[in-house]
Amino acid sequence: MKKLLSLPLALLLVVLSTAPALAGDDVTQESFQPFYTRAEAPHLENVLPAPPTLVDPLFYYDWAQYQWGLSMRDTERGRQAVDDAYICAAYFMQRYGEAIGIPLTPQAYPELYRLFSRLHLTEQQAGASAKLHFQRVRPYQQYKEPSGVPEHESPTDYTSYPSGHTHASWLTGLTLVTLAPEYTEQIMKVAYELGQSRVIVGFHYQSDVDMGRIAGSITFARVMAEPEFQKQYEKARKEFIKNKKKKKKKP
Repeated sequence: MKKLLSLPLALLLVVLSTAPALAGDDVTQESFQPFYTRAEAPHLENVLPAPPTLVDPLFYYDWAQYQWGLSMRDTERGRQAVDDAYICAAYFMQRYGEAIGIPLTPQAYPELYRLFSRLHLTEQQAGASAKLHFQRVRPYQQYKEPSGVPEHESPTDYTSYPSGHTHASWLTGLTLVTLAPEYTEQIMKVAYELGQSRVIVGFHYQSDVDMGRIAGSITFARVMAEPEFQKQYEKARKEFIKNKKKKKKKP
């Protein structure tokens, strides 16, 4: 005759047997790798023009846009710009999801979260050499004025050009458009706004942001050739289709 386990012991075994599975369900706790390394990334300094100098007529536009950004800080748009400074895969999903009316959460779209996480890391590889090459000071450093996100400031962070936030926002936006082409306008409007937020908080000049969008387009084209990207993209695509079908079935 089999001996019954005591209730406390039985409960303990249940907890121990389910704990790893529960922990594994939280995609936000996973670690990720970029789709290619910094050494494999295109050298964007060989593509992008040098940023305008202080005596370049083009710099007047940068200055004018900096003044526009200052005027926006004490507004709802300015507060949105501060929120936009804290980009990550989950934040991209939230911002784009709000724009297209679909709650894109890591729990409902784990494969999309994985895709965005790896794209964000890939952007950092792709933009690193250009930032190091140009070593442009940031607006708040140039004008010796506080930015909209002072906790991010550094006296020696000369990495303004091109804008990494814009690069990542444009890259994830273009990728999401291929999954939900019917929302192209809404998605790319958010991608554009995420870049302009960097001008508003005084962390980038307009030319940094403009070139960040070009950098995002280059990285998008380049990463599509990576087998690892193609695998993860296909998982996200199937997940998107599956969730769309579920939504249609609801009364």
